[in-house]
Amino acid sequence: MFKQAKLALAAMAMVAGLPAMAAPLYIDTGHDFNLDPNGSTRTANFSQMGYSGTLATSIYLGDPTKAGTTVIDTNIPSIMTYYGFTAGTHTTLSGGTENFSFPNAPSQNNIDALNNPSAPDLNGFTGGVAFPQYGAGNIGGVGGAWGLTYSYQIVGTTVDANGDGVSDYVDYTTGIFSVYYMSALTDPNNGKEVLRLIVDDSDIALANLSVKGHLDYTYAAGDSFVQNFFNSGEGKGTLYSNWVSTPISVSWMLDTNVDPPIPTADQLWNTGQSLIRQSTLDGSLVINVPEPGSLALVGLALAGLGVAQRRRANKQA
Repeated sequence: MFKQAKLALAAMAMVAGLPAMAAPLYIDTGHDFNLDPNGSTRTANFSQMGYSGTLATSIYLGDPTKAGTTVIDTNIPSIMTYYGFTAGTHTTLSGGTENFSFPNAPSQNNIDALNNPSAPDLNGFTGGVAFPQYGAGNIGGVGGAWGLTYSYQIVGTTVDANGDGVSDYVDYTTGIFSVYYMSALTDPNNGKEVLRLIVDDSDIALANLSVKGHLDYTYAAGDSFVQNFFNSGEGKGTLYSNWVSTPISVSWMLDTNVDPPIPTADQLWNTGQSLIRQSTLDGSLVINVPEPGSLALVGLALAGLGVAQRRRANKQA
């Protein structure tokens, strides 16, 4: 991904003249997780889901400085392993060393916070790193705390924008970003995928990278828990019901103030199958809910894969 990136992620509705509204959302887990139960199974309204410290792995299938090189960005260990990744200290192309590792779960792949809630009650939501961890309390045999983790794989190619023979950025054309519900092992919904975003294309203009795609709920047929999980805080129904009515597009804006967007030799390790760079991400996920009467022109936005991206320190454990 990007070194020291400040990725300002803003929701954009891909609608023909009628804007979608960045409305608040709430989550309904179907269970009252509060230590002092109040009968409610939902969170307060919140504006975005925030995360920090995501360990991001960029996989280059060729020379990243050359246009047309395939790039895979991911935090999924099985994909990393497939391309020759192993944890440890490895020699970079410049002859130095960098420490590479698999993401720690959940600290490097979790949603840390439901940001800007309208009330304190988040119905037992936790980042899962410090106490209470997922499932703590075991209330009703389900658990006194729950949270969200995510995985992603986005794929693109390097682009030489100015024709000087050196690539300048990555154009992403496919990929998946998935969010998962985490709770006690006794919770029958523990580990379910509750949100899936599909990447279709990306454009770069000035300092911004616009990554476009769509929301996918095809996997949720017959699963009422997933269908009722994300809801409009303004009474516009569930995300699933809106998706059933019309396809929901996805767009997120990235401030590409990067240093550099294409990696240098001192950041890259040759696995024998690919070149690897690692960095950490901070960011937020923002979802748009349609305006009343505009379901045929609805938008959803992912402010994802980093408000700020920092290169990992040499030999970091």
